[in-house]
Amino acid sequence: MSSPVIRLAEPEDLAQLCRLYIAFHEFHVQYVPDRLISVGTPEQFDCSGLMATLQRLLDQSDVALFVAVNATQVIGLAEVYVRQDEADDAKTACRYGYLQSLMVEDAFRHHHIGTCLLEATQQWARQHGATEMRLDVWEFDTGPLRFYERVGYRTLRRTLVRSFAEELPEM
Repeated sequence: MSSPVIRLAEPEDLAQLCRLYIAFHEFHVQYVPDRLISVGTPEQFDCSGLMATLQRLLDQSDVALFVAVNATQVIGLAEVYVRQDEADDAKTACRYGYLQSLMVEDAFRHHHIGTCLLEATQQWARQHGATEMRLDVWEFDTGPLRFYERVGYRTLRRTLVRSFAEELPEM
């Protein structure tokens, strides 16, 4: 397999990006079905709203949408924002990159494409004044947590949840 090209997304990529975002969503639906609802297949889903949202992202200066392209096929994506903590006397505020989404098609995983996309988002965030990169990740056995840890990310803060539908232990 030749190395894919990593570049900023263009309007011509939107239809292929819609297909990837649906696959990304459906992957997570499998593992957190109590939190996410299936939108169906790309053929069933009306991409017009998603494509309009993606076009707005392409037009913003504090957002970057990177794609991995193999020949003419978009096989991966990374969506990154530059954000700033609110000023507060009790904590240090920083400007940071926020990785909203990172996805590579199944057939192209384990070829370092995700790492290349991640490196592109980190470089872009640094160029926009960020001093660190942050992301949220769903935790499940086959999820991406191990990938992020392997490339140097660590848990800073964790959100724990317990459903009230479960039996509560005696106090």
